[in-house]
Amino acid sequence: MKKFTLFLALMAIVPAMFAAAFSELTITINENAEFYVVMDGRQFDSRMGSVVIPNINNGRHSVEVFKHTLVLNGFTTDMIYRGSVDIMPNARIYATIDRFGSFVILSSENMSPVFGNDGGYGNGHGNGHGNGHGNGHGNGHGNGHGNGHGNGHGNFNDGHNGPSGYCSNNPGVYMPVGMMPETFAMLCSSMRHEAFDDTRVRMAFSAVSVSGVSSGQLRELMLMLTFDSNRLKLAKMAYIYVVDKGNIFILNDAFTFNSSADEFFRYIGAW
Repeated sequence: MKKFTLFLALMAIVPAMFAAAFSELTITINENAEFYVVMDGRQFDSRMGSVVIPNINNGRHSVEVFKHTLVLNGFTTDMIYRGSVDIMPNARIYATIDRFGSFVILSSENMSPVFGNDGGYGNGHGNGHGNGHGNGHGNGHGNGHGNGHGNGHGNFNDGHNGPSGYCSNNPGVYMPVGMMPETFAMLCSSMRHEAFDDTRVRMAFSAVSVSGVSSGQLRELMLMLTFDSNRLKLAKMAYIYVVDKGNIFILNDAFTFNSSADEFFRYIGAW
């Protein structure tokens, strides 16, 4: 009887373990526009400002992102990213295509504790490689071509509370301390509807001071501002709330002028 009970338990657990190996990728873009994603030749349309791709096998996947722009005679379709993305098993990844056409991972977390034990897959992350820009014209889907290099950033710590910005409330379950992806997406949407930098800075700082922010998220907020002076202002104000200060170097390319970046890194004592 005990052997039969053990057999039934294994029959229930094993499928769950294999199911947990699948990952999920959510992609947004840095504009208030309709878009779609093609992963490994399969198209996924945006809903409510984001594309959610479920049940992804681990490994490297080809990704293309296309944006629709309304014009007088219909719309044009532009390719804003082309590259590859490395997906680890059992990961829920939130990423964005920034205004430079780079694939940037905002946060990542385990979908299930099954693979999250020490030495397992709990320390996984995803990376994006490449970027591209192109244009398509007409009332249908156009094609774009471009090449380059872009990087996605996502980090896990070893399962202990620490400055990396992640903590573990349960063994094998890692949750970001910074702004939750849903909250961050709503903040970005609200900021896009504001015309002036000053208002956007105040809005961003209000949210950051309450929820915290990752270096990748702060970079995206800075890129939504027009003037370097305001980017510098936000970076200085928000730095104290950054949960992964070890990654703060990625703010460097969010500035237009090297002098602004130099001033920020002097301000935080980096040099």
